[in-house]
Amino acid sequence: MKVTLQKQESNQVCMEVEVDAQQVSDAYDKKFREASRNVNIPGFRKGKAPKKILEKYIHQDALKQDVIEQLVSESYSEALRNLEEPIEPIAEPKIELVKFNLNEPLIFKATLEVKPEVKLGQYKDLELSVESIAETNDEDIAAELEALRKRHGELVLVEDRPVQENDVATLDIYGEVEGEPIPQGSTDNLAMEVKPGNFVPGFAEQLVGMNINEEKAIDITFPDNYPVVDLRQKQGTFKVLVKEIKELKVPELNDEFAKHIGEGHMQGEIKGIDDLKGKISEELAKNRDASQVIKNQQSLIETVVNTSEVEVPESMLQRELYAMWSNSEGKTLSEKNIGEEVLQASWENWTSREDMVAEAKKRIKTTLVLSEIAKTESISVTAEELNTELRAFSEVYQVPPEQLREQLIKNNRMIPLIDELLSLKIINWLEGNSKVSVIDAPAKTESESVENDAKSAKKTKANKEKSEAENEETAEDSENNEESETQNENG
Repeated sequence: MKVTLQKQESNQVCMEVEVDAQQVSDAYDKKFREASRNVNIPGFRKGKAPKKILEKYIHQDALKQDVIEQLVSESYSEALRNLEEPIEPIAEPKIELVKFNLNEPLIFKATLEVKPEVKLGQYKDLELSVESIAETNDEDIAAELEALRKRHGELVLVEDRPVQENDVATLDIYGEVEGEPIPQGSTDNLAMEVKPGNFVPGFAEQLVGMNINEEKAIDITFPDNYPVVDLRQKQGTFKVLVKEIKELKVPELNDEFAKHIGEGHMQGEIKGIDDLKGKISEELAKNRDASQVIKNQQSLIETVVNTSEVEVPESMLQRELYAMWSNSEGKTLSEKNIGEEVLQASWENWTSREDMVAEAKKRIKTTLVLSEIAKTESISVTAEELNTELRAFSEVYQVPPEQLREQLIKNNRMIPLIDELLSLKIINWLEGNSKVSVIDAPAKTESESVENDAKSAKKTKANKEKSEAENEETAEDSENNEESETQNENG
């Protein structure tokens, strides 16, 4: 087999492969023999008729096409494996058949989009200064207490007043645009929090003041980024019936409430409100420390990435945008059984947003740069490191390590786990080979400090909850698999 490579523009490589004539003949003969076993010819046993007679009964074009597909697939993979300078395709190749005749060499071209070249900037021996995250204060604790009260509140029916902001109203809705029904725009018994921005911008605000059993026509203008492209900037009307109003009754902030929180949600004894405040202060301090670590790492990574050069291929950009959409807006819409038209419009809107495109490019560039650093510095995840991680998971969720491994492989989650471990190892390497100093942030107003710390704590908490959810899902998959196997054995 002969292989020649020719670099092209936009991270593309053309690989021409020539397969030996003997290999072509052998592949055709094998396919012919396999096909002949299933041919019924009067006067002959299956597969025993002369080749010239069999050729009249076997579809030659289909047989040749099978040979081409087999040889191209096998020789393409073999060619990639045996290249002197390995290349990393990032998408399926475009195959062009150049020549195919029986008893002659087969020639085809494969146009590959390959992993782009990364020119690393300075990525070690860096000295960075990162502003410290402000210490938690009484306002932070008060905000957390209020959030706890809301989480433990109870929705109660309201019958003696109209709708107010933050109520939960049960509605029947029918929507129209230009006299025509809005697709997916009508529903009954929709429980909706009356909060600005919910449903369609401008809708929830107009519910305020409505009474139970009152009907009203609410006029809105669909925003520029509305998922359904055909509705953008159009005037719509929703006929609304308020069927029920509920308000959130929060518990009083006293020692009894504090004890209840301590019993169900916090480790350690909580005797009263002062103990609860102390516990919250400890948790906020932990969140602050975790946020500071993340901030330091992000600053270091951004510095390394920004000083590196790499061109983001369009195919990688589209895949990353789709992954981002599928895990957010697309997932939300799919769970609501939204029609394909709305999903397609949502996706098209997503790809047209400059902020999403910029974020996708940033993620891809970060991945490529970290990967290049790992390659340059020979950083990898060892089998023992992976096994250690699996054992840790198995101990937490009481699942045998081998069963956990099998479940991860079955659900295509082993590679993402290895990638995550590798990313952590690369980040640890970067931290160990540079110096990041935490300095006091410039003086800020108290409101700015509270807002920034709240955002940082919220981000840390969200990352923690996401990780825990993924781990719980892994354990649940393993438990379900074990239960299924047990049922099969009992059956």
